[in-house]
Amino acid sequence: MDGNSSEGEFNSEAALYGTVQDNYGKPIAGVLVSDGMQTTETDAKGNWQLFSDLKLRRFVFVTIPAGYEVPSKNGIPQFWQRIPENEKQFKADFTLMKRAGSGDRYTILMTADPQIRAKTAGTDKYMFHSIDIYEDMCKDMKELAATITDRPVYSICLGDMVHNNMSLWEDYCEGLKDFSFPVFHVIGNHDHIQNAASDDLAVAEYEKYLGPTNYAVDLGQVHYIFLDNIEMADNSALTASATGAYKNGLSEEAVEWLCGHLSHVDKNKILMVCGHTSFYKKIGYDPSVSDLNASVYTGLFSAYKFVHSWAGHNHDYYNYAYAAEETSPKYPNVESHILGRSTGMLGLNASVTSDGGPRGYLVIDVDGENITWKFKACGYEEGKKLENLPADWQLRAYAPNEQGWYTSGKVYVNVWNYDAHWGPVYYSDSGKTKVAMSKDKTHDGYANSLYEQYKDQYTVLAYTTTPHMFSIEPSEGATSATIETTDRFGNRYTASVSW
Repeated sequence: MDGNSSEGEFNSEAALYGTVQDNYGKPIAGVLVSDGMQTTETDAKGNWQLFSDLKLRRFVFVTIPAGYEVPSKNGIPQFWQRIPENEKQFKADFTLMKRAGSGDRYTILMTADPQIRAKTAGTDKYMFHSIDIYEDMCKDMKELAATITDRPVYSICLGDMVHNNMSLWEDYCEGLKDFSFPVFHVIGNHDHIQNAASDDLAVAEYEKYLGPTNYAVDLGQVHYIFLDNIEMADNSALTASATGAYKNGLSEEAVEWLCGHLSHVDKNKILMVCGHTSFYKKIGYDPSVSDLNASVYTGLFSAYKFVHSWAGHNHDYYNYAYAAEETSPKYPNVESHILGRSTGMLGLNASVTSDGGPRGYLVIDVDGENITWKFKACGYEEGKKLENLPADWQLRAYAPNEQGWYTSGKVYVNVWNYDAHWGPVYYSDSGKTKVAMSKDKTHDGYANSLYEQYKDQYTVLAYTTTPHMFSIEPSEGATSATIETTDRFGNRYTASVSW
């Protein structure tokens, strides 16, 4: 037991204390309880206590264990209590509802960077309004969740729910209020108060609506960790609408919580680690070398059975499986997954991201320790059903020199959810049969056309190349082709193109 253990009795000097019990009134032992810095476990009577400095702590929360429901209110998980200001001692009891049957099998709908802006914002005026596209995404998710009736559904949003404008938190939460499933969040750089004097002050609006910024939950046999890996600088000289400076990585407070928390977590667990910006490999950048406290968190995670790192922030799709990409993998038990912006290209809120991946989200299916995922394109645009959306859309092919977007005479295909565990991307035409296409780090044709069209009006846009493009020279005289590939889970996808 740790130094906060109640051993059946409460210490009158403990600033935080309480009991965790189930919905039948029975105590639950071994539940993790934290104030955001320290972590303790409930004893055999369900009791816990923490000798916290309440001047510095704002929440007390539990890590909901496997076998219990995740309570939610208006789509927001309810695992925490806010500590009233100026309290010298606070009692927080938690009641957890036992799950009927096994919770080992479930589905997660994972989104990234909805980043809503006011419709009157000058940066939200070009093609579609971000709030409208966000509402489309919510509608699509609700419809999909309603078809899943044999297992629980959860959702995870990987940060940047809003874009600097703290008045939009009400609008964001409005989109979740009638969700039948809870949405776990991580805080993004644009979710902070941009002109706050410290990182601690910058999280106030996020905490007002969504609660703690570092926390965890057990879903079935997998352990999920949600971390604030954005540390804002002193931006008090800026206006509220400016974008404040920050560093990627974990603050000292986040590290202290993570170390204490993981000391209670079995090393044989699979971890799903969620942050706004990736903890591991990005395109052209390795956070595990240079981010704040990277050596600490990589050391901690390396001790576990397997780690899936999930992030947004970059707005483009990218997967990196160390064991499949490197001869002597730096992190053999880690895969890095970065999701594209779920609401499309920033500013334009177009039907594709900057790297050509469609608007949409990941559907992650978990059964015990078996984890699979697939991209799901959003089926709505400005409230209207997209009737011609390809079923199970996972790749997009471009004909040679299509609309002038390419000039090489090659056939190109974008496989946005690709990783090194996928099979080859095969090409067939009148003169070739199942020839493997070559990786070609170039732009996506349609996405680049939007960049060229709007770059002078919206100067934030940048020319984007992507590592998940493939190309091949077509056979002489060919006028059509078929592309096929198989993902890491054995699902086969095809696309056709003609010219």
